[in-house]
Amino acid sequence: MSDDARRCTARSKHTGGRCRQPAAPGRRVCHYHGARGGAPKGNLNGLIHGAYAKRVLNQEEQRIRDAFLAEIRRDFVLNGSSDEVAVQMASMAFLQYLRAQKAGEEGAASAQARIVRNCLRDLKATRSAREPGALPLGTTPAEWATALVARLREAQTAKEARGAKKDSKQKDEPHESQA
Repeated sequence: MSDDARRCTARSKHTGGRCRQPAAPGRRVCHYHGARGGAPKGNLNGLIHGAYAKRVLNQEEQRIRDAFLAEIRRDFVLNGSSDEVAVQMASMAFLQYLRAQKAGEEGAASAQARIVRNCLRDLKATRSAREPGALPLGTTPAEWATALVARLREAQTAKEARGAKKDSKQKDEPHESQA
């Protein structure tokens, strides 16, 4: 077999020339160009703006994200492209804010809250520019986000109360083995 046949078949993006490294045994490319099999399992470095949110969010966070997006879509008419990116960024920043708050990391929570407010401010400015005759939202982005958090917490409290009521009901009812 010639030396050329055992060389990596990958090409440079800049020069268009072929890679000079030897191909890995049994492969057509060298270890730099993928003969090692790619990223390790569980690597999340390539995830972007919530596009893979179901892979990185637990069930409760997914519910909160869906509620956040529903509230934004209720208040804003989105154009389906740049607005959607801003909304996705705001929802992920909101979840990061909640995570930081839960962990007691005030600096991180403050930074994420700022990102959420900026995304909401941009959406509000876009809406005002797009719909000059429309009535402006009666709240600031911070007030809107605070109201959203309050509604989500109320829903969570109601859910927990239903769960506690269901648990106490099951506790009060005798099991067949006790009767």
